[in-house]
Amino acid sequence: MVVGAGQLALYAPLSSTTTVFQSLTQAVSGTAGWWDASQPAGLLGPGNVPLASWNTAASALLDLSGNNRNLQPFSLRTPIGQPQGVPHLSGLLGGTGYPVTGSGLLQPALDPLTGWQAPASQASATSAWTWYLVWSRPNWRQGSGVDTQPITLLSIGSQPVLQVDSQGGTGRLVLFPGASQVVVSSSMTRRHTHSILLCYTPETGADLWLDGTQVAHGVVWSATAQTGPVLLLHDGTATGAAQCWLHEAAEWARALSDADVASVCAYAGRWVCGARKGIYLLFNGQSNAINYALNDGAAALLARGVAWYTGALAWNVLATTGGAASYTMESGHGIYATSSGYPGDFVHNPGDGSNPSTWALGADGLAVQQPIAALPAEDQSDICAIVWPWSETDSLRAYSEKATFQAAAQRFLSLLRTMLTDTANRIPLVWWNAIPYGTADGMTMHREVVQSMAADTNQRVVIGNVQTSDSNPRGSSWDPTTGLATGGDTSHRDSLDNQRFARLASPIVAQALMAAECADSIASIPGVIPKVGGPAITHVYRQSNTTLVLTVTHDAGNDLKVPLQAASGAGFAVMDGGAPGNAGTIVPAISCQRLDATHLQLVLQSALQNASAACQLYYPYGSTQIGRGNAVTDNFSAIAMPSGWDAGAELGTDWTIDCPLAATFAGIILSDSAS
Repeated sequence: MVVGAGQLALYAPLSSTTTVFQSLTQAVSGTAGWWDASQPAGLLGPGNVPLASWNTAASALLDLSGNNRNLQPFSLRTPIGQPQGVPHLSGLLGGTGYPVTGSGLLQPALDPLTGWQAPASQASATSAWTWYLVWSRPNWRQGSGVDTQPITLLSIGSQPVLQVDSQGGTGRLVLFPGASQVVVSSSMTRRHTHSILLCYTPETGADLWLDGTQVAHGVVWSATAQTGPVLLLHDGTATGAAQCWLHEAAEWARALSDADVASVCAYAGRWVCGARKGIYLLFNGQSNAINYALNDGAAALLARGVAWYTGALAWNVLATTGGAASYTMESGHGIYATSSGYPGDFVHNPGDGSNPSTWALGADGLAVQQPIAALPAEDQSDICAIVWPWSETDSLRAYSEKATFQAAAQRFLSLLRTMLTDTANRIPLVWWNAIPYGTADGMTMHREVVQSMAADTNQRVVIGNVQTSDSNPRGSSWDPTTGLATGGDTSHRDSLDNQRFARLASPIVAQALMAAECADSIASIPGVIPKVGGPAITHVYRQSNTTLVLTVTHDAGNDLKVPLQAASGAGFAVMDGGAPGNAGTIVPAISCQRLDATHLQLVLQSALQNASAACQLYYPYGSTQIGRGNAVTDNFSAIAMPSGWDAGAELGTDWTIDCPLAATFAGIILSDSAS
């Protein structure tokens, strides 16, 4: 195909028969410099030693070509932070950038001051060269003072070579910006990952490939500056950073041949390129949700974890409180007011006995509308899950209110989805198993409602945490050698527990988003990852009037642990006769032993008096607090993970965690049969 100089052409993608190489230097010889941040070893740390882990401060990018041209940070001012490697930014592959913190910034927020400089580059307007670059833009420019100006991908001297429009632009990728610029694409989205291969000679001009497809041929560069430093993701001005992740780059001191171009483009196919997505979570609830989201950082942890599992490029949270008429959470407020005087007006109960399916938004619900409406339309469209760490005063209701409460919860969920223009119930609700606060009947009611809504596929409700009673009062003093906690605020969960809840919920929420087709660069999660959040009791055999044998079905583990106070039966109890709302005698367990990988043996405090059909096992019953470290767990932390799927290695050691035995959402009737 012949294309005239300076003309554009959209060529067909490279043939699928092209050889794909594992190494860029294997694909093309004579590489002058090659920098790869897909794994942490591509970054240099203290002493110029390659890093062994993600999320660690680095000093430069290692030159893998062997030419000792390590890619250096570039800034005209003192950088805000050091570069870090971050995993799962494009499928299982990572990248590097300059994460920063600051109020009002979408996450991940990147330094507006710092980019990269290629040392000893010979690229200029008067020499032949080729540059290869893979990058991701997670958000629009922010906090730079020049947020609407284009981002520069590559500059030589003071001349931008490639630029991408920022917010307010038209999505252009521009080659040689200026009087003779050529727009090579008009489909660059807010969030994206792309690869470019740019070959140049002074005699024939520039050829450009975008994601393996040629988009420009023979474009003449009318440069005013002939030579100068070569910068990546920076335009050379004080606040000229592109605020993008750098994945990979390479330079050759020649224009590559057609065969070399084909090899590089095939090699670059390992990156997930094109438009990308962000994770945005909406939080509702009362004081425990406020602590979870705003005080403990658990909401941000959850969003980050979900993004890691789904390969999303951005992770954000909408969680506000304290406004007079604009908030998503309100301390002390349930979904609607309780008959005992606790407030709540997310949906308004008119008190006329009407069906909750007809109730309108109350003052709290109207307040939730405001922060949603205040988001830019593109951020509203990012909201992909509603999260309710919420049960407190709603767990003080009478058991007889179960049908009304469930209908009211469904009504508020429906109205929330309407606010988000989700007419197809695509956005999942993530609800937790009630925390240990409330009346016994109220907590049983709440847990049964959560279970019922999760079982109704039309509701698209997922239980993010199947156990929350394995937590401590907020601010309590905890002895990790015994599992005993003293003091603290019993109505609120401790910070460490909220953070652990977020880590445990992350894969569960991620899989719900995948089912809703809201994932990004990762299409599926390996089967070894938890699907429901922990093992569950599926059968209770009454071996004698004081001894029970529990059958446990695993989620992602394959064995059981009985730590600390769990060995004393913490949390296990049998309702001997009666029923929820009219409870019989509650008989606690005093011992729990592991029999084998799927069976536990309980010894009860006293002998059961009623027939098995009239006895139900609870774990726990009502507001019983099991306490941190005292729940029976699986051994998930010891299960080998596929390459690229070890959250503990990639997100931090706190993510290496066992999953707790699920709470009983309803009592399990005892059986006189062993199976």
